[in-house]
Amino acid sequence: MVEAVLASASFSSPTSRELLLWLTGEALGRSLISRGNSSPVLQCVDLIRTCGSEPDGLRIFLGILATFEPDSSATSRVSALVAEQEDDSGPGPTIIAGDGTAGVTGARAPSASESDTGRKDFFVSYTASDRRWAVWIAWELEEAGYSVMVQEWDFVPGNSWQMGMEKGITECDRTLAVLSPSYLQSSVYGRQEWQAAQGADPAGYARRLVPVRVAPCTPQGMLASLVFIDLVGLSGPQARAQLLDGIGHARRGRAKPVSPPVFPGPGTDVAH
Repeated sequence: MVEAVLASASFSSPTSRELLLWLTGEALGRSLISRGNSSPVLQCVDLIRTCGSEPDGLRIFLGILATFEPDSSATSRVSALVAEQEDDSGPGPTIIAGDGTAGVTGARAPSASESDTGRKDFFVSYTASDRRWAVWIAWELEEAGYSVMVQEWDFVPGNSWQMGMEKGITECDRTLAVLSPSYLQSSVYGRQEWQAAQGADPAGYARRLVPVRVAPCTPQGMLASLVFIDLVGLSGPQARAQLLDGIGHARRGRAKPVSPPVFPGPGTDVAH
């Protein structure tokens, strides 16, 4: 659902987006406009989550969006997703995760790939010295509605560690490699994991391997050819926005901004 809302003309325009957030917040009795300093992706995630946590909140938002764009493909897509969520919802209040899927309050909603096939969205590949980064990344991704496999949480007593690693590589749509000097220089298993992901998509068209740099380092060899998400030197909120934006770009295969660029021609006041 997040992708459907982001594709709407109303959410792409900063002015229309602010009005859309304000009207939805007024209808729900919740302030959404205060989150205006967030990136459009985070604003959209927060909007969908808030609407999903309120009775008929998604229907209220859909009605407001339809006022802005009565005949748009984005409105039709959101309407279909809302109807699907209402059909599938079970007992108890529902929440909407970052990808628009529904679940029972207090539980993480599974992504479409996980609920339909048992697959997960991401396998986090990391070395022991970067454990804190790996679990932070996994947590933020699951909070945004993605499904994640990470050794810290999913390799529990009684599991086969090697089988778990193989399952992560083969049964997750993408491998997320946490890049650091330790990972690049001494992680034998990490190398096996990212090489397996790249081997399944050598040209990178499906973006099966998504590197995330968490410490100053320079990837070499085959890794050097891949664009990475860079979290080095960022604050927590900045890193979260950078991570989710980068993941969204990797899934869509494009990083076109929602706001138009500044005109570069004569008469433009450009800071030097």
